[in-house]
Formats: sequence, structure tokens, C-alpha cells
Amino acid sequence: MNVERSIGRHRIGGWEFSPATGELRRRADVRRLEPRAARALEMLCEAGGDVVSQEQLIDGVWQGRALSENSVAVVIGQLRKALDDDAREPRLIETIPKRGYRLRQRQGGAARPHALRVLILSAIAAIILAVIAAALVLRTPAPPAIGVTDVANETGNPAYDSLARATSELIVTDLGKRGLAVHRDGAGELRLASRLVMWDGAPYLGMTATDSGGAVRWSAMINATEGRVPPGVAAALDGLASQVRGKKPPQRLADGQTHR
Repeated sequence: MNVERSIGRHRIGGWEFSPATGELRRRADVRRLEPRAARALEMLCEAGGDVVSQEQLIDGVWQGRALSENSVAVVIGQLRKALDDDAREPRLIETIPKRGYRLRQRQGGAARPHALRVLILSAIAAIILAVIAAALVLRTPAPPAIGVTDVANETGNPAYDSLARATSELIVTDLGKRGLAVHRDGAGELRLASRLVMWDGAPYLGMTATDSGGAVRWSAMINATEGRVPPGVAAALDGLASQVRGKKPPQRLADGQTHR
């Protein structure tokens, strides 16, 4: 819009209009409007770009009194002259045929200073939020590296050797898929050791994660079958990944299919 409103004043193009005094100011240039022209301009400003009809101007400026047919046009002409506006190519006051007059919106989609300030402040706020988010990401500690040792076959039965090797590869692969840093030599902030054992005549895969001080941080016991990778390994590693990322507190082993 070519008009902005501040306390008791309006800005119209490069002019500052004070309805109280009927004055137009542009730097050192001061022009005083006659009362009817000042009131008409005030009504156009208050309309905020909407059309003000001739009937509204007559009621607001002349309070409905009888007047000549071109009285409104004369006042609009006075305003255009005072504002250095051209009726043939209006920049400020636009005639809407058979409807009335309005303050013309800027051409080319130029933003008002107020709108521009809002855009700038919004951009600054977005940058600040992005910086804060980046700082929080940088401050978030990375999950500890996990040192994985090969699954040990402690069943006493060599038939389980191939199962131990396959399960070792599965553990490393699945932990990597979960975005965790894995070291095959067992060196890491957490050390994951696994072994195949016989318990009550049945094979089980025992998995234990200990920290650098030797404290057990997580463990699981899963049913195993000769010639087949234990199907519960993936679910168990989900629990380990959650534990490492701090999403849940450590849990102790409750039975053969739960984790601790």
C-alpha cells in the first residue's frame, strides 16, 4: 500500500499526513489542506485501500448537505494536486468508475516498509532457531562405540562353530544398520561379548555388554538352534541400541527371551 498509519499520522507515498492539522509534510515541504480535502484524505487513509464511494465522502465530508454535482471531484482534484499525483497516471489516488476512490496499491508488488521489517525479523528469527538447533545437535553426545568380539562356541560341540561364525557377522551387520560405531577387535567404550552355551540340554546365545570399568550395562539370553542363526538376535540388538542411546534404563535378564 502507498499508505501507512502511525499514531495520529498517515504516510502516503513520500508524504506524512496529519489529520489533526490537515498538513502534508515531505522533508522541508509543508502543504496545508483545506478542511474538506483533509477530511476526504483521512477517510481514504482509514479505508486501508478499500473503495470509498461518493456517497460515503458526501456523508463524511459534507454531512449529507446538498452540494454541486462535481464537488467530490473538485476535492479529489485538490488532493491530487497537493500530493503531486496525476489523474491520468495515478500513483496514489485511484478513481474506480461508478464506485468511488481509493488509495492505490503500489505497482510491481513492492512491499511496505512495515511488511519488509516483518520479513526481515522473521528471517532473523529463523536463523537464530537454526543456530540453536545446530548447537543442540553439536552438544548431543554421540553413542559410544561398541567393540564386538566373535561369538565363542562354548557348547563343547564343534557342530555349532558355523553357527557362531554366522551369528558374529549378523551382530556386526545389524549394529551397523542401527547407526552405531562397531569395532571388530572388541575395543570400544562398550564391549559386546557373545557365546553359545548349553543350558539344560538346549543351546542358548548369551550376549553381554560391559563398560570400560567392567560393569554389565546390558545382557540377553536367546534360544539357539544348530544350523540356524537365532531369530531373536535382531530384537535383542534393538534393545541394545536403545540402551546405548539412552532411551531406556538398563534392565536385568528375566528369562530366555528378554534383555537386560
